Amino acid sequence: MNCIQVQEQFNMPVEIIFELLAKHDTYNQIFAPALFVRIKDAEDVSRPDGIGSIRQISIKSFKLLKEKIIALDVNKRIEYQIIQNPLVQFHLGVIEFEALSDKRTMVTYTIQLKMGAPFMAKLILSQLKVVLKSGFIRLAKSI
Repeated sequence: MNCIQVQEQFNMPVEIIFELLAKHDTYNQIFAPALFVRIKDAEDVSRPDGIGSIRQISIKSFKLLKEKIIALDVNKRIEYQIIQNPLVQFHLGVIEFEALSDKRTMVTYTIQLKMGAPFMAKLILSQLKVVLKSGFIRLAKSI
């Protein structure tokens, strides 16, 4: 199993950064030029990007993958998995939130990936780590 982890401190309360990262649209900024679009709402109408929601990730007209939110603990943790992709044997994305103070939050983003070709998982994860780091910096500056 291959894994990456990226941490970033945000100068905002945990409630605000959690709500930002709980929305699929936010990932358009983090993972640009990828486009994240919710294609299935969660059952909880008050949180359409919550548990059970599915987002389609694409670049231009090429649909790359689908991710499903599988767990959400408000202000603490979000978990998602890639679905319907025969190349991926296992995937788990976990975003954890830790309030460092009333105005500062540590976000820890962990991705585990197992594919039939282990070198592909390592390559994909190394690229994702770079994109996540720069995306978090862009997000922090834009807020």
